[in-house]
Amino acid sequence: MKIARRIATATLAAALLCSMPFAEARTQTIEATGVYQMGENDTIATAKENAKKAALRAAAEQAGVYVRSYSKTKNLKLTDDQVEVISMQTMQVKNCTFTQDYTNNTLVIHAVIRATVDDDDFQNFQKRLDERDRIEDLQSQLDAEKAKNQAALNRKMQQSGDDPYASMIAEQELQKFQQNVQYAAVIRKEFADFVDQRAGVVPADIYGRMALLDLCTGSDLFQRDIDKAMEIAPKDPLYYTISALQALRQEDYYGAEALADQALRFDKRYWPSYYVRAIAKGFRGSTRKAIADCDTAIKRGGENHRYVMLYRAKLERIFVGRHNYENFTTPEYQEIVDDAIHGFYRDMDKIKHKNKR
Repeated sequence: MKIARRIATATLAAALLCSMPFAEARTQTIEATGVYQMGENDTIATAKENAKKAALRAAAEQAGVYVRSYSKTKNLKLTDDQVEVISMQTMQVKNCTFTQDYTNNTLVIHAVIRATVDDDDFQNFQKRLDERDRIEDLQSQLDAEKAKNQAALNRKMQQSGDDPYASMIAEQELQKFQQNVQYAAVIRKEFADFVDQRAGVVPADIYGRMALLDLCTGSDLFQRDIDKAMEIAPKDPLYYTISALQALRQEDYYGAEALADQALRFDKRYWPSYYVRAIAKGFRGSTRKAIADCDTAIKRGGENHRYVMLYRAKLERIFVGRHNYENFTTPEYQEIVDDAIHGFYRDMDKIKHKNKR
């Protein structure tokens, strides 16, 4: 049967070699014993090593008592960790002897060590601790300054959108979207993984793209994503315009108009906001005003976007046929909003460029 291994330590003696009080003494001597009961897989060498380690631990406990006493007489403030480190590193082992006996047919190794601790070592070690603390304080200040500078750089990058890798990811995902809009959920997940890898430090338009994909898929994460975009770029009309699209999706036409109005306060020439406001006005039956907004959107940059021109044509049809009570149908609502969402996602870079000019 395997014999259980047991480590036992015992401090046999701690004797002062000189008769002066501790506060006046220069060197203290410690004697300590470690005991190790061998197991069936132990060798004599490993048993002796374990007994010696046990004796060192016992001696370190005694050295700790000396260190604490010394620190009090010198008015030094040491933490428990510092006391432990000083005890181990200022203790000088002079010799170690081994004896052995048998207990219950098991070989037991006894290690007796003699070690010294010196007051001067304590003083020198305290000086090193003080220097280390000073260096750590300086390093902490440096780290804090670096973190502050990095945070400022991150904010600048996020607000400017100047992130080549993010642009590359966006281009790759756009190609997938152009192949098939049904990939929207997969694309959004890949953006989310990218955001996680960057710990959220990405340009605002990444969150804007995610918000548009949320609208494509009906995800309930839309508000979180658009809020992050607005947090990074609080005065960018794009994200208020995307929020207006979400209001249109919920058939909150007046809410959509209000959000488009807010976007136009930031940039009165921002054509996507005129376009979305035109949709809101058209849906609530204000066709003449919808045409005026749509024409403004076309004049200020929307003329090269097919979904804008298609909506303008539908407005014209509604206006011409108004005496025949012709109006938008429910499927047309859905189609127009979807065209706007898909169009904004495809044109994100062009919209951003127009906004920056």
